[in-house]
Amino acid sequence: METIETYYLIDYENVGSEGLSGCDKLKKTDHIIIFFTKNAKKIDMSDIADHGDAELSMIEVPAGKQSTDIHIGSYLGYLSGITQGKDTKIAIISKDTDFDNVIKFWKNKTGIQASRLQQIKGTAAKEKTTSKKSETKKAKSKESESKKKETTAKKKAAKVSGEQKAKLNQEIMQILSKAGFEAEIATSVASVVTKNAGEKDGKQQIYRAIISKYGQNKGLNIYNHIKKHV
Repeated sequence: METIETYYLIDYENVGSEGLSGCDKLKKTDHIIIFFTKNAKKIDMSDIADHGDAELSMIEVPAGKQSTDIHIGSYLGYLSGITQGKDTKIAIISKDTDFDNVIKFWKNKTGIQASRLQQIKGTAAKEKTTSKKSETKKAKSKESESKKKETTAKKKAAKVSGEQKAKLNQEIMQILSKAGFEAEIATSVASVVTKNAGEKDGKQQIYRAIISKYGQNKGLNIYNHIKKHV
């Protein structure tokens, strides 16, 4: 059975960090593409440091009236073309209802499975929202899950020994070296990983440090190679 590929096209200036909610649950077959302009508010790296196993990329488009909308609509058409005949889903993450007509056009034109969501974890924009009772239940469940994760993180921090950190350091260096990165990069990144290993917000700190030093595109490429090991 062919695996379903899902593309999330993020209208970042419209939904902000809230639109990325749920990205930590994504799989290898998922792709997050963030569209933004230089006028967009700063992206909170903590929201995308953990994006599960999904592929993440960012596309900066020229600033201008409806520039992001135009580029996302164009990219939707591009995906509709290259994925014809494949089991693919596309979701535009935006509150802008103008996308609905664009989606309808490409669905009729190519038969692509496409929809508009307000969050990655959300439901289709045209579907009814859940009841307040259901939302309250979800909120309590989320709070409980958050507490469990915090407890797990604390336990993990206490268990990371010096020997384990040394082993992790070597592992990260080997991964990056095999991927073709320079020795300086492999050494530096391994040091960052080792320093933050087991910390409560360790993964976020590692992500931020790499992006800060090597820039968004190169840093993201480096992080994608090691994220399963941090």
